[in-house]
Amino acid sequence: MLSPWIAHYWRWHLPAGVVLPELLPGTGGELMFNQGGDLLVELIPLNGSIITDTQTIRTGDAFLFTPRRARIRLSPLTPKSDVRFISARLRCGTSFPLFNLSLEELGDRPVSLNDMALKYPFPDLSEVPFNIQVSQLERWLIHLLDKHLTAVSYMARAANQLYYGEDLLTVREQLALTPRTMERHIRHFIGVDARYFCRTARFQHTIRQILAGQGMLDSALANGYSDQSHFIKTCRFYTGLTPGQLFTEQYKGLNYYVSPESMTDL
Repeated sequence: MLSPWIAHYWRWHLPAGVVLPELLPGTGGELMFNQGGDLLVELIPLNGSIITDTQTIRTGDAFLFTPRRARIRLSPLTPKSDVRFISARLRCGTSFPLFNLSLEELGDRPVSLNDMALKYPFPDLSEVPFNIQVSQLERWLIHLLDKHLTAVSYMARAANQLYYGEDLLTVREQLALTPRTMERHIRHFIGVDARYFCRTARFQHTIRQILAGQGMLDSALANGYSDQSHFIKTCRFYTGLTPGQLFTEQYKGLNYYVSPESMTDL
């Protein structure tokens, strides 16, 4: 029922001392509910290595993450705290109609659900099994969507077309929009211009293929990179690391692209 809005639900339960990977720039959003110890959130723009913003996620808090031109680092506030959260991964283009937030105005800054004018408070997901957490989340999201449950925005559908490789000109002509109007709508729904969004989507597709076991060069070429150097340069841009530094054994087992526990059948 919610598949046009939610890609999947997933969770991490990690012991104290485990270093979390950075949340890299993406195309959708993470609706994250913190069930563990307090977390420190640090924002690192792609054009530098200096932390420009910090926030704290307390136990029981819920946040929306939509990084586009920054990386987000999450870490426990105290070394002895464990990490426990459940997240709903929002499809591209759905954060704006779901929460009435312009992603262009939001920028890369995480936003607390407590700061949103929500019609229904988010559920308490503590001390219940994962499948019950998902059921409670789905009921809450259905209440939020109300009559708009099946009426997925035309711009959200357009974003998904671009995400899966449809040509920008073709999508714009289907919508009968001028280039300027198309760009304005895209920025509200996605947070960045269409070309940057497509560039990010291509990087995500490549990362996922590599994590699934395909060779780096084959994955890069299959997704439109001219050669391995082209992909390495893009990898440095989005992550600050080379592929060799990024694809360590720890990262392959713990990252935000291949979730250790997820429910994909909605």
